[in-house]
Amino acid sequence: MTNIKIYPNQENQESLSSGKYGRCFEIHVKGQLDESWSDWLDGMEVKLLENGEMILSGYIEDQAALMGVLNKLYGLNLALLGLSEA
Repeated sequence: MTNIKIYPNQENQESLSSGKYGRCFEIHVKGQLDESWSDWLDGMEVKLLENGEMILSGYIEDQAALMGVLNKLYGLNLALLGLSEA
């Protein structure tokens, strides 16, 4: 079992929603997808790392949208390594 690191913003944890565009998150996963998957992943920017991992970054509207992205990654059998609010 992999230990997942989650780094919440300590200033405001009552809600993920913060304004019209939500909050900016970075999702670190083991595995890679090319940039053509960005739209399917709710517009997240895809950054490929040389070690076979990738970082998805972008604004996520609310907790439901965050879970939607995470469920899509799970469905693709990509291991979640970390989640942080940027």
